[in-house]
Amino acid sequence: MNKFILTVILLLALFTPVSPKSASARTVTYFSPQANLQNTDIYWLNKSLKVKSLYIAMYSFTDYKIARELIYLAHKGVKIYIYRDDKQMKDRTDRTYMLKTIRNIYIKAKRDKGFWNIMHDKIFIIPGVVFREGSANWSPSAEGASCYHGNCGSSENQDNNATYITNRNEINIALYNFRHIWDRKSNININ
Repeated sequence: MNKFILTVILLLALFTPVSPKSASARTVTYFSPQANLQNTDIYWLNKSLKVKSLYIAMYSFTDYKIARELIYLAHKGVKIYIYRDDKQMKDRTDRTYMLKTIRNIYIKAKRDKGFWNIMHDKIFIIPGVVFREGSANWSPSAEGASCYHGNCGSSENQDNNATYITNRNEINIALYNFRHIWDRKSNININ
């Protein structure tokens, strides 16, 4: 296969939205900065309006646009459970503070005891709809959505990925694991 055809196939895979109503479950991975993962995450997060629940474990969370989207979803009745790393939440650009007093948003953090004992997931789960995982944190540079100094090119963004899985068995396994880490006695209740 020539390089042009491979490029076209890759671009189609990167920019074709995945519908959870497909006849069969699908798994699709997108890569930033080639794809804007922020837009893809927001597309999927809005699917939580249907089931009214959303589970998130995110190490870094500095993305204002996604924080605003979570507030919108909570106001529409979605119950949102957010699990964080307690030291990472102390980053000066962290957006968790925006969510602390919002009705329907519940926040806990793992007590970070150093390098070997951090909460490092980058996931969200919408029961029966999608499980998102990958290397991309919720920061504009990680999601390929940065635009510093008027330059929105790849040099302004990190290389990351996000995988969206619609297989119900995989979603249920992820939800089971989320509930396990959420229920740890050593967790810190944020709100």
